[in-house]
Amino acid sequence: MEEFAYKLVMFGFSALCEDLDEVKRRLNIYPTERYELENGDECFLVELSTRTIYPIVLKDNRFVIEGL
Repeated sequence: MEEFAYKLVMFGFSALCEDLDEVKRRLNIYPTERYELENGDECFLVELSTRTIYPIVLKDNRFVIEGL
């Protein structure tokens, strides 16, 4: 059975991730232009063990997890 540590939410779609490496790989999949076209407020990461929410923002044309 897989243990998930994070829930990645991007533009209304979510994915459960085992670790931060998986989160970062998934962030590379999304085109950065989408952040400008859609609601960037719908981009965040949830640490499942603590329920802490980290916003995901666009910096230097890359997705960055703020506060992590």
